[in-house]
Amino acid sequence: MIRFFVMRTRFVTLTFSLALAVAVQSQHPWQRPVLRERVEVERILGAVTKGEPSRDLHIIWVWGTDKNHAPGFHEYIKAKDLLTGLLQEVPRVTLDDAEHFPSKNQWIKADLVVFYLQMQPMTAMQFEMMDQFLERGGGMVAIHAAFIQGRNGAEVAKRFGLAWEGGKTQWGVLPTPSMVLEDQVHGIFSGFPRELVLVDEHYWGLGGDVMGINVLATSQSATMKASKGSPKAEQLDGIQWPLFWTKEVGPGRVFGSIPGHNLFTFNDPYYRIILLRAMAWAMGETFNPFKPLVTRNALIK
Repeated sequence: MIRFFVMRTRFVTLTFSLALAVAVQSQHPWQRPVLRERVEVERILGAVTKGEPSRDLHIIWVWGTDKNHAPGFHEYIKAKDLLTGLLQEVPRVTLDDAEHFPSKNQWIKADLVVFYLQMQPMTAMQFEMMDQFLERGGGMVAIHAAFIQGRNGAEVAKRFGLAWEGGKTQWGVLPTPSMVLEDQVHGIFSGFPRELVLVDEHYWGLGGDVMGINVLATSQSATMKASKGSPKAEQLDGIQWPLFWTKEVGPGRVFGSIPGHNLFTFNDPYYRIILLRAMAWAMGETFNPFKPLVTRNALIK
């Protein structure tokens, strides 16, 4: 049995100022978002035309709260509000949200369930609801901290593809560039350059069956935990760790994204293309109706 653990809080309770200082030191405040070239965004995106999904779609966004990170990092509620607000613009799409875990009725009506939170310990009944959802062809997306599970993370890895493994998994700054692999099946990275620059955080050494997932992009690892700057070439470990992947569980489809630490990542048009393409793929739908959302108030120059 693989053992998992919850990352201990970095806040201390002596004073507010000390707590804030600890929080800032444990993140990467030197990172800044990338402004994308509009011509490149449009090239990757392709023609944007009016369209709608082939059926009515119901999306559940699962969120939590986080007192262990400074503002701007792990902004589960703000990211939820941003993305669900965008998705409501798509015809035939309805949105609902769930704190910590969807209800049984939400699972029944959902076509896609997006997890962006640090998962609480899950019960056998909750895993069964996930399995039943995948067995009927539902789609799931897991973002960043969703892979951190305080208990039975091995079971989470069976559904999400990978998950945090205590004593093995590490976190630190995401080196740039990451490596995009050839992807002729899903189209999630179609048109992207071979080298991808994303400003975010990296998890590596996750537990799970890497052979059971389809890795779409990878990144080496470098400095563990806090970092004062982008890692140098000599600091890289030479291992290409999974960064984005898909997993098929029977007729069900799952997409995993390690990036998602910084709130500004969700305003990066490159990340939006990846995420929205993945959501469409997980639901068995075309990406076309979701294309207009990519550039809404996005980081484009």
